[in-house]
Amino acid sequence: MVWIKIFFLFLLLFSSIASSSELNEEEEMYFNFVDLNNDGVISYEEIEQSLNLLFQIIDLNQDNKISQNEINELKGIIESLR
Repeated sequence: MVWIKIFFLFLLLFSSIASSSELNEEEEMYFNFVDLNNDGVISYEEIEQSLNLLFQIIDLNQDNKISQNEINELKGIIESLR
């Protein structure tokens, strides 16, 4: 689970945010997803809570493991929303 937190932080901190002074629409959406109490900042606890929620959403069969099939299912859902 630690690698997921590190990966998430890397994406949040080193995406195109590094080249812009403002968040784009997608980055703002991610920020708001993690800022659970809507106070304009993200705490470590909010990151943990968001990751746990995201894991539960992706883990369709609730076996506490994410399979390639579950990732593919998620990708299909995301693509259908675009």
